Amino acid sequence: MTASPPIHRLSWLAVPPATAAAAQASAAVRTLGRLAPTMAVGVAGVLLWATSLGDIRLGSLGDYGLPPALPVRWYAGLALVIVGHAAALCQRRSGPWLLAGFLTATVVILYGTVPLCTDVPHYPWVYKHIGVVRYIDVHGSIDPGIDIYHRWPGFFAVAALFGRLAGQRNPVTYAAWAEVFFPLVQAGIVAATARTLTGRARTAAAAAFLFVITNWVGQSYFAPQAFGLTMGLGLYLVALRFLTGPRSAHLAGTPPGLARRAAITIICVLQAAVVVSHQLTPYLLVAGMGALSAAGYVRPRWLTAVLAGLTLAWLVPNLGYVQHNFGLLSGTNPVANATNTHVHEFSPLPGKIFNARAGYALTVSVGLLAVIGAWRDLRRGDRVAGIPLLLAVVPVGIVFAQNYGGEASLRVVLFALPFAAVLGALAVEPTGDGWRLRQVPRVSAVTGALVAMFLPAFTGQEEINIMTPDTVRAADYFDAHAEAGSVLLLAGPDFPLRYGPRYPEFRGPSSDDDPNLLHTAGFRHRQLGAADLDGVVAVLRQYSTHGYLAFTTSQEVYAEVFGLAPPGALGSLEQAVARSPRFQAFFTSPTARIYSYQAGR
Repeated sequence: MTASPPIHRLSWLAVPPATAAAAQASAAVRTLGRLAPTMAVGVAGVLLWATSLGDIRLGSLGDYGLPPALPVRWYAGLALVIVGHAAALCQRRSGPWLLAGFLTATVVILYGTVPLCTDVPHYPWVYKHIGVVRYIDVHGSIDPGIDIYHRWPGFFAVAALFGRLAGQRNPVTYAAWAEVFFPLVQAGIVAATARTLTGRARTAAAAAFLFVITNWVGQSYFAPQAFGLTMGLGLYLVALRFLTGPRSAHLAGTPPGLARRAAITIICVLQAAVVVSHQLTPYLLVAGMGALSAAGYVRPRWLTAVLAGLTLAWLVPNLGYVQHNFGLLSGTNPVANATNTHVHEFSPLPGKIFNARAGYALTVSVGLLAVIGAWRDLRRGDRVAGIPLLLAVVPVGIVFAQNYGGEASLRVVLFALPFAAVLGALAVEPTGDGWRLRQVPRVSAVTGALVAMFLPAFTGQEEINIMTPDTVRAADYFDAHAEAGSVLLLAGPDFPLRYGPRYPEFRGPSSDDDPNLLHTAGFRHRQLGAADLDGVVAVLRQYSTHGYLAFTTSQEVYAEVFGLAPPGALGSLEQAVARSPRFQAFFTSPTARIYSYQAGR
C-alpha cells in the first residue's frame, strides 16, 4: 500500500504566490515611500510661496524692481522647490512625473508671480500686439499697408482665432499667462531634445530646469517672438529625432521611410508657421539646419534649401517695405550691432545697473556651464555635445548682420540658451545610479546661484514693466474716443500705445514709446514747466494739427530710474498743461491722465 503524501493541516491558510500586478503595486508603494520626503519638500515650498502672494506690494517698487518687495516666505518656498528638485534629480527612482512637477512649480513661481498679483498684463510693449489682434478680430482681415505686423500676421491671426473660440476676444484677459505657457512648452521641448541626444532622463530634466531658471531675456510674453521660438525648438526636435541617420527614432508601426517623410512635412509646416509670424527666427532656423546638415548630423541636405525657399518666398514681396522702413541689414560691424544705440540717453540709478550686471553674470555663468558640460562629455566619450554646441554658436551670426533695434545681443542669448542649457545639464546632472545624497548640495548650490542671478535680471525692472488697470483703461478710452488723424504724444516712455482696434487711425511712429517728449533732447535732464509748453505743442504738431498728451505714474518712475529727467520734472510739466487753456482734460484717473490739445487757443 502506497503511503499517501502528507497533507498540511493548515493548507487552507496558505497564501498564494504574489501576482505580477501585486508585485508591481508593492514596488510602487516602496518607491512612493522613498520619494515621499522629496515630494513633501516640494509641496511645502509651493504652499509657502502661495501664502506669500497676499503680502506682495507692487505699488511702491524702487529701482531694484521686484526682488526687494518679495516676502521671506516667497524666497523660502522657492528655496524648498530648488532643493526638492535637486533631491528628485539625484534619486534614481524619481519618475518623470515628479521631475515635471518640480519644473512646473518653478515656472509658476518665477514667471507666474507677477500675473497672479496684477490685474492686467505687464510690459507696455505687449499692448501693441494686443492691438493688432483686436484689429483682426474687428475687421476679420489684415491690411499690409498698416505696419510690419500685418505683413507677418501669423501669430496675431492665431491669437484672434483662439480668442473667438474661447470667447475672450480681447487678449488682455489672458495675455499675461503667455509668460507661463511659453516657458512651460519650451522647457518641455528642451527636455525632449536633451533626451533625444543623450538618452538620459536625468539630463533631460536638468536641461529643462536650467533653461527655466536662466531665461532672463524676457521674451516669453504675448508676442510673435515667443511663438516663433517655440515653433523653432519644435522644428529642431523633430529633425534631431527623425532625421539624424540610421539610429533615428521611428513612430511605432510606421515604416522608416514614411516616418522620415512625415518628419520632413512637419518641419516644413513649422517653418511656414514661423515664416509668416516673425522676421528674424526663420533665418536662424535655416542657418541652424544648414549647420546641422553641413556637419553631417541631419539628412537630407536638400531640406535646408526648402526651408530657405519658404523663407525667401515670404520675404521677396515684403522686401521693399522692410528695406524702406527698417533696412534689411544694419551693418557688418558686430561690436556696433551688439550695442544699444540709445544707451547714451540714460543715466540709470544703481538698481538698474545692478540688474543689468546680474543678466550679464548669468549669461557668462551659463556659458561656463556649457563649456564644462562639453568638456565632461568629451572626457566620457559620449559624443553628444556636438549638436547642442553647434546650435548654441549659430545665433552669434546675428551680430554680424543686424543691430535689431539694439537688441541683437539679447537675441543671441535667447536663441542660444536652449542648447546651452542642454550642455550645462551635462555639467550639472548627478553621476552614478541610485540615491546620491552627497550630490544634492552641489546641484542645489549651482541651481540656487543661477536663480539668485535670474531674479534681479528678470524681475529687476518691474517698477516700470507693471501696468496699472487705470493706465490700460486710459489707452482703451483713447482708442475708443479720440479724434481720427490725431496723435497721442507721451510725456515719457512707458505707456500701452496702440492697444485698441482703431490704432491705425492715429498718427505717429510705430515704435514702442514714440512719440514722447523725453526722446527729444531739449526735454531731457532738466526741470520742466510752463516755459516748455510751446515746445510741447511744436512736437505734437509735427504729427498732426490735433493731438493728445499722456502723463502716467509709470512714466515718472521710468524717467527717474533711468535718469532721463530729475524727480518732479514731468509732474511740474503736467501742472502747467492742466492750467493752460490750450489743453483740456480728456481722461483722468489716479495713475494716468490724458489731455486734449485745443488748436487755435
